[in-house]
Amino acid sequence: MSRIMKTGKRRLLAPLLALPLLAATPPSAGDCRPTRSGWDAPALRLDVQRSGRSEILLIEGRIGPELPRRLEAVLAEHPEIGTIRFNASGDDRASAMVAGLVLRAAGNFEAHVPAGANCTDACALLFLSGRIRSVDPTAVFDMGEFYQAPRVSAGNADVARQSIDISDYLIRMGVSRRLLTGTLDRDAVLPAEAPRQCLTPAELGSYNVANWNE
Repeated sequence: MSRIMKTGKRRLLAPLLALPLLAATPPSAGDCRPTRSGWDAPALRLDVQRSGRSEILLIEGRIGPELPRRLEAVLAEHPEIGTIRFNASGDDRASAMVAGLVLRAAGNFEAHVPAGANCTDACALLFLSGRIRSVDPTAVFDMGEFYQAPRVSAGNADVARQSIDISDYLIRMGVSRRLLTGTLDRDAVLPAEAPRQCLTPAELGSYNVANWNE
């Protein structure tokens, strides 16, 4: 996708959201590289571990369309899951939001991105389904370039529909829509050769992404 096309799509989103674009402060170079492996594994892994009287679910790898169905099966088999840990990515944001609604309806889970882990793109949306949310300061968290569909150029109608869907989802999860507009504003001013970006701990708190400090 050309720089001109991407800039035009960003401009399209501003009036749709009717919110001020608040710039995010990029962290220093090198802060946005996860040290934990597995977050980009092609096969998504759902691993349940016992921890005292409750269970912990680890979601690791690339999120795909099968996730909502798999989550329903795991939750039915393991009703004592209380915490979900994330180390994932993926472009399928629509499936991530459906899966997020499954999690939110199923219980009051604690969501956590552990030290050195990655939770970007589709994972970032799925993570928001947790009632209590925390991100380790060394973890990588970001919305990513949500307006660009995987391997194809999204048309203006697709961009508008996706932005509205994400905005509505953020509201249902109790997260500020400034998470969306702030990310867009940040990316709009970045040069094409800019390093990978991620949200700082201060931004995670101000957007109510992280609502629990460890």
